[in-house]
Amino acid sequence: MLDLILDNARIRTLDDDRPGARTIGLWEGKIVGFDDDVRSLNAARRINLDGATVLPGFNDAHCHTTWYGLSLASVDCTALPGGLDEVYRRIEDAAQSTPAGEWINATGYGHRDYGGEYPDLEVLDRITGDRPLFLRQQSGHSAIVNTAAMERAGMLAPGFRDPAGGRVVRDRDGHPTGLVEETAQALIQDLIRPYSLDTVVDALDRATAVYASEGITSFGECGIFAGWIGHSPLEAHAYQSAREQGKLRARAQIMPMADGLHRIGAHTADDYGIGLDTGVRTGFGDDWLSFGPAKIFMDGAMSGETAAMREDYAGRDTAGYLQDDPETLRRTILDVYRSGWSLAVHAIGDLAVDHAVRNIVEAMDTYGRRSVPNRIEHAGTVHDEHLATLSEYGIAVTPQASFARDIGDGMNHSVGEERRRLLYRGRSFVDAGVLLAGSSDRPCSDGNALRGIQSFVDRLTSTGDVFGSAEECLTAKQAVTAYTRTAAQASGHGAVKGTLARGKLADLVVLGDDPLSVDATTIKDIDVVATLAGGEFTHSTL
Repeated sequence: MLDLILDNARIRTLDDDRPGARTIGLWEGKIVGFDDDVRSLNAARRINLDGATVLPGFNDAHCHTTWYGLSLASVDCTALPGGLDEVYRRIEDAAQSTPAGEWINATGYGHRDYGGEYPDLEVLDRITGDRPLFLRQQSGHSAIVNTAAMERAGMLAPGFRDPAGGRVVRDRDGHPTGLVEETAQALIQDLIRPYSLDTVVDALDRATAVYASEGITSFGECGIFAGWIGHSPLEAHAYQSAREQGKLRARAQIMPMADGLHRIGAHTADDYGIGLDTGVRTGFGDDWLSFGPAKIFMDGAMSGETAAMREDYAGRDTAGYLQDDPETLRRTILDVYRSGWSLAVHAIGDLAVDHAVRNIVEAMDTYGRRSVPNRIEHAGTVHDEHLATLSEYGIAVTPQASFARDIGDGMNHSVGEERRRLLYRGRSFVDAGVLLAGSSDRPCSDGNALRGIQSFVDRLTSTGDVFGSAEECLTAKQAVTAYTRTAAQASGHGAVKGTLARGKLADLVVLGDDPLSVDATTIKDIDVVATLAGGEFTHSTL
């Protein structure tokens, strides 16, 4: 007897050998067959879907799930209609309910949503008093803090020097403005972290409940346990606990920060570089929870103009900056790779992409290929000269089309007309045979997978402009494939998920309409009727 049969459905398998079906049968967490193979069999439960569409479950290959879950419990300052006054009001309300000396945590601030302005430090100090404030920028690559926070972090002490790869922004007179960029954030975060295991587990619970409601059955947690993006040295432990407690509603590939890897006293014959004391590396784990590539920051963010570009940003006298000396970054990449880790190199600016491609190719030429592909995270400005290399070496990319609506206009402006065609490309990657994995970078953008799919298709910004170039728009099928089949391949899991086929994991989403046939402008509005991971409902309105 099967566990479940879904009947009378429009099934889009994305499997070239059998692209469509009407009935699908599930047993012990896997797909056992379609149509006549299963229609006459008995099942513990049989559901008539009345023509609803069934697709492979969505896979967000690059997001920040713990961070997102924490943000759901923080003060939300995302594009508030009341402008800066409303930002101040929300922070002041939080201050009034926060005990003296305790932290106020806020999130989602995007300066372009507020006319390019940042909160005034004097106002923040007045409304927060002695309560330190940590307000994350939407990109995560900078934050706004108050004087109490800077004092605790030693940023106001005589002789303070900015850390490598970051800075405390100052005005013309040398006074801190309250804006801290990139690695400088860690000086503040280290006063808050580590978060407790229970706090991280609860964050994963909140976040993956949202994922399930959006049809997401797998995700890549891009950066854990170390660096400014980590939350606890026990973050992997928290993931395991969340799974054991039934609070992890989607399969997770967790990517450790290379900052947390270190020299290990292994036998000299092993020629081991850097890693974790147990020797755990990419691929360790199971179908629900596994270690993916190691995350390495090459540069910052386009939205804050800290991404490293070949030439200055339009109308500016800055080209951003790399996170460290180029040779140091190269050595880190080579050490990480020779120690058994696949690579997930964050590179947004074209200068950073140049270094990322060169270093990954050197690592692969020196130490061979990995079963889990190497990746360039974001791949924000990729020149044509790199496309063939990315394809030849099987290097995956994770450009976020979901940035289009909220920050696409700002990025267009930052790079100028001549370079905007390079921004977060889509069609060029697909046409060149590059693995293009769907992803959101949530909470840096709207993580809804259907919205991300639509953004790959239309690339529309909030003003109705096109993010980058219209020539980079994907077809609906290409966009859905990016969030399913290709995302699984880019994660090294193409053999077990990403398409609907006999023997594969029973991860699927039931939709109220078919994203491959509806008006592309309505894809984001399609209802998610149900989500199943391993044949079990993680979300259902049936």
